[in-house]
Amino acid sequence: MLDTMFATETMAELSARQGRVGDAVAIYRHLLTDAAPGELTEKWRRRLAELETSPTNPTSAGAPAAPSAAPRTAVAPGPVEAAAAASPRPSLVIREPVRSGQVIYAEGRDLIVVAPVHAGAQLLADGNIHVYGPLKGRAVAGAHGLRDAELFCLSLEAELVGVDVGYLLSEDIPPGLWSSPARVSLTAGGTCAVSALPVGRGVAVAPAAPTRARRLFGDRGTAR
Repeated sequence: MLDTMFATETMAELSARQGRVGDAVAIYRHLLTDAAPGELTEKWRRRLAELETSPTNPTSAGAPAAPSAAPRTAVAPGPVEAAAAASPRPSLVIREPVRSGQVIYAEGRDLIVVAPVHAGAQLLADGNIHVYGPLKGRAVAGAHGLRDAELFCLSLEAELVGVDVGYLLSEDIPPGLWSSPARVSLTAGGTCAVSALPVGRGVAVAPAAPTRARRLFGDRGTAR
């Protein structure tokens, strides 16, 4: 079953850009399942048709079968994408609590939340994410391939945190950093790492290695 928390157009296009066309197809099909007819659904149908007939789609006719044991690595953004991601745009600032079921997306900029993020809420940003309060929902920075993006929060209690396509679940967060100020970044190997965030006059704590390294989507468009 597709993880509906990440069944968004943003994540579909992110999957397609990184060569995971099967993932993108699965997300668009899910989006169209219960969507009301309109301009947006027509746009999704056209995009779905493009992806379904793409030669890189493993389920399309004539597409070469991908070797099951082949490792998948994140694709670095091209010069145009990198320039767009780095273009100076004012940060999106959210001052109200982000409730369960809400999705906040900061396109082409950083996201700053100066309120709690409740369980079941979702934050996405093409740049960095700053949460000045408890982060109990899900948050992914660098959503369009900005691998240098980071996530900062004053109290890490998240269901999921990530940068680009690397992510950690709540069970992967070291116990010593739970409910504490934390910083989430992407390692050179493409996996997420969480470390203590020094606040005030405190002393930084050495980064703690995550218990597990994860990727955002599995082989068939599902979160693992």
